[in-house]
Amino acid sequence: MAYKLTYKHGPKMALAEVSALAFLESAEPVLVEIAACTRQHGDRRLLVNLLDVVGTFGAKEQQAIGLLAVQYLGHMEKVASLVPQEKLTRISESAARAEGMQLQVFTNFTDAVSWLVAD
Repeated sequence: MAYKLTYKHGPKMALAEVSALAFLESAEPVLVEIAACTRQHGDRRLLVNLLDVVGTFGAKEQQAIGLLAVQYLGHMEKVASLVPQEKLTRISESAARAEGMQLQVFTNFTDAVSWLVAD
């Protein structure tokens, strides 16, 4: 599945903006690429903007995405994902947190950034 990833490295956090169709098959390649970018830049905190993902993942797919996040982004101190309010379920967040990852889902950009940069 095709996707577009824009990665921006900053002094306190990085921003990954993802545009794609909501297919589980797209999630793993996106996470692999994001993980490579975080390692290349030495980033420890990351905001993944998913507002441009078209469609909706089912509950099982969201849980799988949370576990993929642990697999590929487990080296991060904090990861925030930004989703539209109507897509907020916290299923991926719960799956990742159950594995010890500091991942939190937000519907507001400012709130996500505030959480990421707080100590």
